[in-house]
Amino acid sequence: MGRKASLKKKLTYPVETETITYKRKKTKGVRQAIFSQFTPEIVHHELQGEDCTCPDCHGQLKEIGSAVQRQELVFIPAQLKRIDHVQHAYKCQACSQKNLSDKIIKAPVPKAPLAHSLGSASIIAHTIHQKFNLKVPNYRQEEDWHKLGLPISRKEIANWDIKSSQYYFEPIYDLLHEKLLEQPILHADETSYKVLENDSQLTFYWTFLSGKHEKKGITLYHHDKRRSGLVVEKFLGDYAGYVHCDMWSAYRQLNKAQLVGCWAHVRRKFFEATPKKTDKTSLGAKGLAYCDRLFALENDWADLSSEERLHKRETELAPLMDEFFDWCRNQAVLPGSKLSTALEYSLNYEATFRTVLSDGNLVLSNNMAERAMKTLVMGRKNWLFSQSFEGAKSTAVILSLLETAKRHGLDSEKYMTYLLEHLPNEETLAKKEVLEAYLPWAEPIQNNCK
Repeated sequence: MGRKASLKKKLTYPVETETITYKRKKTKGVRQAIFSQFTPEIVHHELQGEDCTCPDCHGQLKEIGSAVQRQELVFIPAQLKRIDHVQHAYKCQACSQKNLSDKIIKAPVPKAPLAHSLGSASIIAHTIHQKFNLKVPNYRQEEDWHKLGLPISRKEIANWDIKSSQYYFEPIYDLLHEKLLEQPILHADETSYKVLENDSQLTFYWTFLSGKHEKKGITLYHHDKRRSGLVVEKFLGDYAGYVHCDMWSAYRQLNKAQLVGCWAHVRRKFFEATPKKTDKTSLGAKGLAYCDRLFALENDWADLSSEERLHKRETELAPLMDEFFDWCRNQAVLPGSKLSTALEYSLNYEATFRTVLSDGNLVLSNNMAERAMKTLVMGRKNWLFSQSFEGAKSTAVILSLLETAKRHGLDSEKYMTYLLEHLPNEETLAKKEVLEAYLPWAEPIQNNCK
């Protein structure tokens, strides 16, 4: 019996298992598609002289064909090119003889953006691209320009930004500001910034931008000493549309605008109130789950029309919000705790968080403004501060043009170059019809700056 039992144990059969392996499908032709964008320079590798003889019989080798063995892309460092603009003069013989004085006509020569400066349109545009797009501070640019043979200082680069902004970019900025106030939906945010001229006290950058669905999207930055409601009132004036924002008191001083609360801020507060090691039954986790359900629904409706999205919000999002706010009201938690803060924040501004139910073009979060402000914050980490208020203002103006250009699919460096080449040659920048042709969505800009 003992032996039979042991045999039975040994004669157990393994359960048949099926191993399934997955192999990622490689995208074909990606490398070749990249190479096909560039015009090839052919380098031939041939056998010549003694190398073109057979190593065995020493007879002459005859070529039978060739093939591309490998391809590579070669980096060509930036270089400077000198251009001399030669103006030709012409004399009218007939008028000169008739009037007994020379009648001279000269061919027009395009004006430089800054007279008697080493900064051409392309050089100034590239310094702007380096600083504001790539976040390279002026002192590091100074080193690179010296290597190229252009001995300019960081102070000169900063001065180019200020003068270009004052002469050419501010009129464009002012027109964009005017058009922004005509749009029905805005986003707003603010952050601190150091200006040395202000005795090391913090100043502030503000951003105001068009809604997600606006065809003529605009992103503007504004610099001010203050973080008060006076800044918002002055910049937005009697604006009566929707403004996505956080619950900073400055925005609540807008009398005519309808504020749209940011649900990402609500979610963040419940996230902070949820301990890392906790189960889904904790109050913080439940509040977080409500927010996640709201965002999940919105994500499902991303491709709907504004009318369809509004209907979905009325039938599905509104009841879920009712449930969430009722749940918030029924909680009893320790005053002063993070959870108490999250609940109070939600209930204190309940009406503002419900504004999103009013229009299908509104969104649940103010992430657009926060992303726009992140562009400035990333730059601030590298260039740290501005020396003067003039410099801080030019930063706001230049960033506004760059970010608005990107919203319209432009190469922002090409756009800056185009402005600096053409605006100096306009008779006046005081006329709106002149400036209209230089806005990022204008046909000439779309045709030349992509």
